[in-house]
Amino acid sequence: MGKTIHLTDTPAVLLPERALLLPDQETLVVADWHLGKAAHFRKAGIFMPTPRKDNDVVRLQSLMDLYPVRTVVFLGDLFHSELNSEWLVFERFREDNPGIRFVLTRGNHDILPENLLVENDVDVLPAFSVAPHIVCTHHPMAHVSPLQFNIAGHVHPGCLIPAAGRQAYRLPCFYRHRQTLLLPAFGALTGLHLLRPSRGAQIYPVAGNGVWEWKPPER
Repeated sequence: MGKTIHLTDTPAVLLPERALLLPDQETLVVADWHLGKAAHFRKAGIFMPTPRKDNDVVRLQSLMDLYPVRTVVFLGDLFHSELNSEWLVFERFREDNPGIRFVLTRGNHDILPENLLVENDVDVLPAFSVAPHIVCTHHPMAHVSPLQFNIAGHVHPGCLIPAAGRQAYRLPCFYRHRQTLLLPAFGALTGLHLLRPSRGAQIYPVAGNGVWEWKPPER
C-alpha cells in the first residue's frame, strides 16, 4: 500500500515497489534501476542466476498497467555501465510501451552510446521539470529555489530500524528533507546507503507491500 504525501500542493504517492507516482501529472518516477548489473557481474566471473523474466521489468510494467501513466522519468543510472546483453531487455520493454514518454536525467553510470537512447525514443536531459515547481534530477540539487521541490536519486537511501533482541532492520526508504525528496533505488541488485537522519527529515521505509512514516528515536 502506497503512502500519499504532498510536495507543496502536489500529491505524490510513495509506492512499495520503490517508485513515485505523481497522479496529477500521470507520471511515474524511478531512480537508479542499474539494469545490466547482473550481466556485468557475470562478465567479472561472479555467479548470478539468469531468471526467465527480469523481475524489475515485471514490477515496473505492473505499475504502468495499474496506474494512468503518460510519462516515466528515470532519475539516472538507468543502465549500470558498459553495454551488455541486458540492454535487449530494455529494448523489448520500450517496444511494449510505445505510447509512453521515457525521460532520463543522466546519471554517473549512464555511459551508453547516445544513439542507443535516441533509437529507443528516450529523452536524455540534465534535469526534467515534471511540473513548474517540481524538478527531477539524478544528483540532489545543491541549491533548490524556495519555490521549487527537487526529486532526486543517486543516494540509494536506507534506514536502520531497531527491533527487539538487539536486532535491526535495514530497509530502503524515501527520504524527505526540506525541499528535496530522495527516492530509493529501484533495481533489485542495488545496495543501501544508510542515512543518518537530519533534524526535521521525514523518513518513509519500504517493507513488503507497505510504506509508512518512521520517526527515529531522539539522539
